[in-house]
Amino acid sequence: MGVQFSIKSREAKDRYIDANMKNVISELSFDIKQYGKEIILRKLLLALITVQLAQNIGVDHHAATEELYYFMKKNKDSETLINEFINKISKINNGSFHD
Repeated sequence: MGVQFSIKSREAKDRYIDANMKNVISELSFDIKQYGKEIILRKLLLALITVQLAQNIGVDHHAATEELYYFMKKNKDSETLINEFINKISKINNGSFHD
């Protein structure tokens, strides 16, 4: 897929990226209505962690996601860390975020 994408015209690439962005926003909008903002914050945070992990250790995103979830199953403190951070972000609306 990567090679096929790389040889497309700039306009075709832009249309593809635009469609994907709209799709992700649509899915997140549905999730936030169904499950609340904490689930969205969790999804976004875990996605960022896996992207950075993939970049740092030189694996693809799928492999990094598997490694993260394996790590989190073994290390229950990681779940607490994530939940505490999400709770802090949720308090931003009240102007009370403190690190």
